[in-house]
Amino acid sequence: MSLNGPHGDPNGARADRPVVLGFGPLDRLVIFGGAPLAGIALGYFLPAIARWATTLPWTPFEGPLRLFAQLDGYWVTLVTTGAGLILGLGFAWVAYVEMLRVTLTPDEMRLDRDGKTRTVPRAEVDAVFLDGKVLVALDRESRQIVREKLEGRPDAIAAAFSSRGYPWTDRDPYGELYRRWVRDLPDLPPAVNAVLVAREAALAKKSASDVAELREEVQKAGFVVREDGTNQYWRPLVRS
Repeated sequence: MSLNGPHGDPNGARADRPVVLGFGPLDRLVIFGGAPLAGIALGYFLPAIARWATTLPWTPFEGPLRLFAQLDGYWVTLVTTGAGLILGLGFAWVAYVEMLRVTLTPDEMRLDRDGKTRTVPRAEVDAVFLDGKVLVALDRESRQIVREKLEGRPDAIAAAFSSRGYPWTDRDPYGELYRRWVRDLPDLPPAVNAVLVAREAALAKKSASDVAELREEVQKAGFVVREDGTNQYWRPLVRS
């Protein structure tokens, strides 16, 4: 993304026009150009790598590697190079689908990821900020209505939101209220502690869907939770 457009907005977009954040032209070039090239290189050199591996004192899958190393001819390199290209393209497509894209207008933000779309009206947003590389939007009760990882330059993201009338802030307005969660914390209801125990396990398993679903369960009980790795931090909801 660039900041060359009117009002310092990414991609040269006017403040009254939609702008897409999260997957710019350079990102597409890197992923759809770099991943296939890496796959081609790996596939091309795979026969030589297999022959080299069989000279080592020990290597995993030694039997299949020796069998593969005995194959010779131009067709072997052609097949492995083609397979590498296909794998590289597959990796690029998966990365493209799973990366968040935010289409921003003065009236709403549309979030697209993994074939799913969600729309958040501007009227529901009371604060927007970045928590590291995570885009966070809060409603009037300080509930996290958006918490998604978003690629891009922080200044470009801030300019896009600010120029379209969103209440952008450089930090979490309720950041000082968070406390580290530990099991069986007496300050939280037992039901919330139980949800956070399950969420801790989901974080350890890197199950993004379970992590998000359990975060919503915590918010329904009147609390907000964020994470740093597998550590969880909580605070109560605050009406603005």
